Amino acid sequence: MLRSLRPLLEPVVLPHWWQDALLLLPRVVCGYLLTAEFGAAKFGLPWSPPDNNLGLFEVAFWFPNDVAEYGGIFALLPAFFAWMGAFSEAVGGLLLLAGLGTRVSAFLLSCTMLVAIFMQQLPQGMWNTLPAAGFLWVSLMALVLGSGRFGLDYLLARWLSRRPTAPAAAPGRPAAALLLLPLLALLLPGCVQPAHDKTVVYLLNVSGHGPVKQVGLRGRDKPLSWEQDLVLTPVVPDSLYRAVVTTYTGYRTTEVKFTLNGDFELAGADNRRIEFGLGDTVTYRARLGVAQ
Repeated sequence: MLRSLRPLLEPVVLPHWWQDALLLLPRVVCGYLLTAEFGAAKFGLPWSPPDNNLGLFEVAFWFPNDVAEYGGIFALLPAFFAWMGAFSEAVGGLLLLAGLGTRVSAFLLSCTMLVAIFMQQLPQGMWNTLPAAGFLWVSLMALVLGSGRFGLDYLLARWLSRRPTAPAAAPGRPAAALLLLPLLALLLPGCVQPAHDKTVVYLLNVSGHGPVKQVGLRGRDKPLSWEQDLVLTPVVPDSLYRAVVTTYTGYRTTEVKFTLNGDFELAGADNRRIEFGLGDTVTYRARLGVAQ
């Protein structure tokens, strides 16, 4: 069984070691970015951001909804395709980095990047496709060449080549294993991060900031956005303003900034970070222009 995997694992070794070393660089950089940045933000791994509140191998609550917007078969099985896409980035990126199962991970990444390019990024303009296109080119290179001599596949293929030839496996066993794959494909995407409605009551003091035409709130999570104000209601004109925002989320925190007459507060500073806590509602009191 293991020896049958050797053609899939065995990399193409270039004539000189420095040629393999040169191709190692894009493989390691892309693998690291995929598993540590892009994938870990939406797929639960030990190094996923704690604020994202992802369990091990959970896909972020928002990702299936994004995938469903692609339409067609993606709308029929959004959790499956979201889980597979996030898995290919997070775990496939790690395998690409290590040079283990390089061709399999490269194939999954190629499929994921093609979907990202044509279903998500290309409609927003050609320049938006550049990150996914870069990962795609590296994945296609790894799909053809494998890990090169600087990867675990190279060591594993050499070990398999030294093993004595084993008796042929019973024909029913590989077939039975293949029959389990569709079942696993349907069960694993059930690991979608649970999400709930979280409400934040914002109370903002703007005293001492001159004439107030409009006080707004912008943020990371829907229904807020960074492009448009949610207008706060005056409790005491030119002094105290209020807004109540309910967000459907699985995260532990959200990020916001207030605006005064269309201008952001705390220019150049970090966003305000609000922890939801264990309850459904939290009150956030702040003073305009004063970080907390």
